Amino acid sequence: MKNVVLKILVACIIVMMSSTLLMSQSTLQLKLSGLGVHPFKEKNSHLFENRIDANGIFIAEPGLILSFENFLRSDTFAWRGMFGFFSDAASKPSIFLHLGVKQRIIQIWRNSLSICVGGNLYGRDSWSTIPGYITDNSWSANGDWEYKLGIMAELEYALFLNDNNDITLSVIYGHQPNTFTFTVGYKYWLSSIIKNPKKCGSCPFQKTSKHWKP
Repeated sequence: MKNVVLKILVACIIVMMSSTLLMSQSTLQLKLSGLGVHPFKEKNSHLFENRIDANGIFIAEPGLILSFENFLRSDTFAWRGMFGFFSDAASKPSIFLHLGVKQRIIQIWRNSLSICVGGNLYGRDSWSTIPGYITDNSWSANGDWEYKLGIMAELEYALFLNDNNDITLSVIYGHQPNTFTFTVGYKYWLSSIIKNPKKCGSCPFQKTSKHWKP
């Protein structure tokens, strides 16, 4: 499992670097998370540790996410790759690899709202060694780890601070199966050059001389 994850990660990094060299608009983002929300019934919810509430819906699950985005159309549509590391609901080390697309849906001056969706590869230290574990055949074992494929979606708010720096807040569904998490992040613009700029003479927030200017 670890070798497979490493190969996928290296491949993602190569693709990201290649895209950056094309000098189109791209970003690098770091997200922090501390809370996992499990609103759906799960067969192994009795194993959840670090519960905040008695029912095990809110779990302390600290995590770190690294995200790269490269815009394909104007400054509104991009593809992105994400790598995350978490302490999961059972306090086991877990990771995910995500590849998807992102579309901006609202832009008001320095504020924007975007929606993101794509495929996800989950990996975690096997739960089968935990006393009381109920077998879940949706996971595939690989040594001491287990993995499965899934879908990740995200709703992200961004506040543009200046030409190269943003602050973000987001809610993610699917960093673990059937789980929501909330993140706060910092985004750095590696390149602010728009590959295919949209013609607009009276936009409320647009690029002037290829740089953001409200």
